[in-house]
Amino acid sequence: MANEIQFGVDVGGTFTDILVRRERDGSIISAFKVLSTPSSPAEAIFNGIEKFFEEPANSEYRDAKFRLFHATTVGTNTLIEKKGARTALVTTRGFRDILALRRQVRPRLYDLAPVISPPLVQRDLRFEVDERMSFDGKVITALSPSEIDGAIEKIRQSGVDSVAICLLHSYANDSHERALAGAIKSRIPKVYVTMSSDVCPEFREFERTSTATVNSYLGPSVLKYMQSLHARLSSKGALVLSIVKSNGGLTSAVNAGRYPVHLIESGPAAGIMASAALGKALEIPDLICFDMGGTTAKVGVVIAGQPRLTTEFYADRFVDGKDVGGYPIKSPVIDVIEIGAGGGSLAAVALGGLLKVGPHSAGSSPGPACYGLGGDKPTVTDAHLIVGHLSAGTYGPRGISLDRNLAVEAMKKHVAAPLNWSVERAAHGVIELATAHMIEMVRIATLQRGLDPRDFALIAYGGGGPLHACDIANDIGISPVIVPPYPGLFSAIGTLLGRIRHDFVKTLLCDLLQIQQESLISGFADLENKAAVLLTAEETQHSDDAAIKLQRSLDVRFKGQLFEVNVPIDDGALPPPAELDSRFRKIYKALYNYELPDHATEIVNLRLVTVFGAGTARVPNYNSKKDGVRQRRQLRDPAGKSHEVTVIARDAIGPKEVIHGPCIIEDIGATVRVREGQTVTAIGLGALMIENAVRS
Repeated sequence: MANEIQFGVDVGGTFTDILVRRERDGSIISAFKVLSTPSSPAEAIFNGIEKFFEEPANSEYRDAKFRLFHATTVGTNTLIEKKGARTALVTTRGFRDILALRRQVRPRLYDLAPVISPPLVQRDLRFEVDERMSFDGKVITALSPSEIDGAIEKIRQSGVDSVAICLLHSYANDSHERALAGAIKSRIPKVYVTMSSDVCPEFREFERTSTATVNSYLGPSVLKYMQSLHARLSSKGALVLSIVKSNGGLTSAVNAGRYPVHLIESGPAAGIMASAALGKALEIPDLICFDMGGTTAKVGVVIAGQPRLTTEFYADRFVDGKDVGGYPIKSPVIDVIEIGAGGGSLAAVALGGLLKVGPHSAGSSPGPACYGLGGDKPTVTDAHLIVGHLSAGTYGPRGISLDRNLAVEAMKKHVAAPLNWSVERAAHGVIELATAHMIEMVRIATLQRGLDPRDFALIAYGGGGPLHACDIANDIGISPVIVPPYPGLFSAIGTLLGRIRHDFVKTLLCDLLQIQQESLISGFADLENKAAVLLTAEETQHSDDAAIKLQRSLDVRFKGQLFEVNVPIDDGALPPPAELDSRFRKIYKALYNYELPDHATEIVNLRLVTVFGAGTARVPNYNSKKDGVRQRRQLRDPAGKSHEVTVIARDAIGPKEVIHGPCIIEDIGATVRVREGQTVTAIGLGALMIENAVRS
């Protein structure tokens, strides 16, 4: 149909962002926010859909078929709030306590009273079976029918909702896991089952067990959410429901329900994918992506146009601002640093008279004090309103007006009075402390990973990102700052730019130069067969390009090393082992600037990435209306003195127009704060570039 449309939806802790795009020309029809509904995230989505169709200006689309692309926090919130399923773990005898023993390394080395993330499966729900595989897949102790019967009886009596199966060395031979899983599914069909050999067929027992356990812990709630959302959307005329994965790709509701562990960083991944697409279009290939929403702030990196990926990350690692280890997940994910510092982060005075901002958030209910929805504690948003960075008019979601008097009252009671400060000084202190947290986060994402942040541009989005970006960039020495089109809803744009993507891995562990090429060909064929099964469960109608692109690679290391280097394999015939060995050595030399010519090389993993409908993701065109207003506003400094700055509506800035700071730009869903001595230029696609002014 000519008027088919796409909804891009990003559900956050405070707001749910809705962006609507017309399929035939890719133009944005509508972009707005609604308050999130944490107890039932789907309600906010349907509230947004109904708001769009109820608008008189959108009457031509009321009977249109639509496709919905969704970045979800259901899995993330379930893990953070510890509201997952009552889960059992079935493992090889002797490995019952692997979740509790973890690794030797502690998150904080010199902490004498460390707090570690608790196991998701309590000890009395960890069941052992007599069986054993060798590292190369040979059966040492067979899994007998009586052992299967005994395990099923324990599961039944425990009353669990979910089971994770992780048997020793199942990555090399999964026959025991398949036999056990098949029996459980047939005899206790209501129980959600995860096999480690399905979700994480890699060696390293703790990480594999953790990944399978997290998947089962999240499984029932995510599966129920996906099934319910898919059914309701279908009844409203939706053709496709696509979910954003942590690797930036898309998947169907069916596959998302099968692998919820792949959704942990869904929202941040969408924003970084949008950043990469915009960077390519603007020919700015190296970006630090800074996303500040209502609840959290996130930082990721794009290098040479590609988001930085990692194959292992730790979910729920930071609790109340402390590193507690988290839950390791072996799965390709866009590398993101996340902290509890958003517009809704609560400000308070801690013991000893120290100002504290975050990690707790006012969320969408009751929200910041200035929203007038019942919140009585000050937040970062209240601080910005007090000093004048934000307008007291309509802001954020439709129907929300900011009340400065409520913000002043909350800041005075909870921060200014206890510290014997003025309200303005307290508000500036809150903003500066929140900015300091985010500066440290940018340094962790770059300097601690061997990257110089001054080699990158900073792209800032989310409702609060452009408010803090220039201060962050100035402190670290980054230039320029890029503010994308629709900055307050930029992650929603990212949901529309992805392609179906699945990552597969198979541990091999053998000498590279001694392996037969036929073994490599056979191993990749196994991964391609698994890919074919998952692709049958994908809803592919959203893509006009039906091509399936396969990307093969090897994880290789020098024998005796603990970590490996990924070696891409070009399309076409698989190179012989000698050539693969040579490629690895060249990559290793480029990475570490030295060579180990006398050391043997070892294959660790085969990897396969399947991308369906691969094409060039493009940011939608932005049409400047040039009818926005310019006005003056009073800002208050820490001493309470006022000075005027120009406030400009984004629509009032024409293509290539240059504006000198200080000024405030009110954009869609976000406010941009420009410092004195900086210039703003509209550079195309609706993006703004902020640079330090050149003095003559």
